[in-house]
Amino acid sequence: MRKINNRVIRYVSVVLSMVIYLSFAFNKPADIHADINTDLEAMAQEILWLTNEARADAGVPPLKVVPYLCDVSNVRSRECIFKFSHDRIDPVIMPDGTEEYRFFTVIDDSLVPWEKAAENIAAGPEKAEDAFAQWKGSEKHFAAILNPEYTHFGVSVTYDPNSEYKYYWEQIFVRVDGSIDGEYVPERYKVVPVDTGDINGDKQIDLFDLITINKYIEGKITFNELQLKSADMAKDGEVDEADIFVLKKYILGDCSKLPVNMKEYGELIKEKKI
Repeated sequence: MRKINNRVIRYVSVVLSMVIYLSFAFNKPADIHADINTDLEAMAQEILWLTNEARADAGVPPLKVVPYLCDVSNVRSRECIFKFSHDRIDPVIMPDGTEEYRFFTVIDDSLVPWEKAAENIAAGPEKAEDAFAQWKGSEKHFAAILNPEYTHFGVSVTYDPNSEYKYYWEQIFVRVDGSIDGEYVPERYKVVPVDTGDINGDKQIDLFDLITINKYIEGKITFNELQLKSADMAKDGEVDEADIFVLKKYILGDCSKLPVNMKEYGELIKEKKI
């Protein structure tokens, strides 16, 4: 009886071992792959934010992200695994029949009719902050990041554990006269004002909102659509000094409500309440 039990125990142990092994073998790689993809997306997003934050600090308008440019940026970062260069692996035949290797051939002119383009590449850093610091430490690379002539960009990061540098980063900048389908300004913090005057979205109308609108007027920050609507306290379709004036008086208690329409605004000025 004991022999039979021992055999059963050994048999069950073997079966359980095989189940565990097969479960690990079939599920583990998929989980790792999913985690890597998620991390890479977050890392690329961080580069988007860091780029426009650097431009804001320098008083330069933000770049708009274009999903298509992120896609071609990903093509370039993957090419850098095999050839870390601003020249591509294979040439593109130009309309005049010549061969062109430079990075900009990755862009379809019919989708993005660019007038000027630049590229930043980096290899090795495992974190977005370190990759950006590498570019920031290079006068030429940082000049591309801050160049006010560029209007749109795309970024990517690629990971290959079997390659020399493992992590490959890429930014592609273009100047376009006009808008591009899908363009948007990346925002690290999504601001959702709850009412007119609550520009920073903290559910209060106070000096912090006044500071925020002043920064916008000075060109130091950008507003999303909800912020623009909230900041237009005079309801004239513009965000300007008139809105700052109205907000000041509201905070001081000289104006009882927000927003004010143009008729009310004129009457208040006449009565010297604003």
